Formats: sequence, C-alpha cells, structure tokens
Amino acid sequence: MKTKGLFFSLVAGTLLLLSSCGKDEVFKQYKELPNQTWERIEEGKKLTFDNIEITKENESYDIVVMLRHTPYINEDQVKFKMLITSPSGTTRESVHQIQLKDRDNKGWRGDALGDLIDIEEVCKQYVTFSEKGLYTIELVNMGTKYETVGLLEVGLKVVKSDLNIKTK
Repeated sequence: MKTKGLFFSLVAGTLLLLSSCGKDEVFKQYKELPNQTWERIEEGKKLTFDNIEITKENESYDIVVMLRHTPYINEDQVKFKMLITSPSGTTRESVHQIQLKDRDNKGWRGDALGDLIDIEEVCKQYVTFSEKGLYTIELVNMGTKYETVGLLEVGLKVVKSDLNIKTK
C-alpha cells in the first residue's frame, strides 16, 4: 500500500514539474528549409513567424533564434534582418549575426548530435511590446552568399525575460 502511494506521489510530482517547465515560453516554432538551403535573393529569403500572441503590454521578453545546421554549411555565421510587426502595423527592424564557430574558428558552437548542430541565441533581450495582440516576426537572410546551404531549420522562440537580479 505504501509503495502505491509513493509511486503515485512520484508520478504526480514529475507531472507537476514537467507542466511547469517552459511556462514563460510565449511562442516557439521552427521553419524547415527546402533542400537545406536559405535563399538570399529569390523567394524563400524571408521566414515569417506569425500569430505570436502578446497578452500583456510593457512586459519584458527575450527573442531567441534557433538554428539547426550540418557541419557542411557554407557559412561561418548567419546574418539576418529581424522585422517585428505589431497588431496596428508598426514595424521595428534590426540586424543580427549568429556565429556558428567558436572563437578559434575550429569547432562548432552549440549542441552537436551526429551531423546535426543546434544553436540557440538570444538576439533581442528585454524587449517590450507596446500593445496587446498578434505580432509577426520575419527573419530575412542577409548572408554574403546567394544561398546558405547546410541549414536545415530556423526557429524562433519568445520567452518572458528573467529579470531576477542575482546577488552574491
């Protein structure tokens, strides 16, 4: 009888822990790139993430870009323009660059599993949205080559900023 109670407590505790993970995540989506290629000139240069619902005005958020690539990618960095469009149509834009290799330019940054390398990078931190509603974020390839080959997926995640100040 005690074992059943202990087992039930463990299962309930695990479910509670899992349900609380990611509670500050507002949006997360990946876009798979055809032929493992992100075009710079032609159709496909712009990746659109829409229906990003912001329910509270003036709260701080972090915008994270996630890349999944192979070791055969033809760039050492991914450069892109980010356009954030509000429900009323106002657009803010900024340019970002994610380094794929380490400082010595020898190894890959991120988590590798076989021939897949995943990188998550906070590109905008402590962003506030001035109005409630559905936002759209577009990422536009600004690489140096006509196409970035070896990039499987590009993802976007919006999370509430961690504003807890930690003291020693």
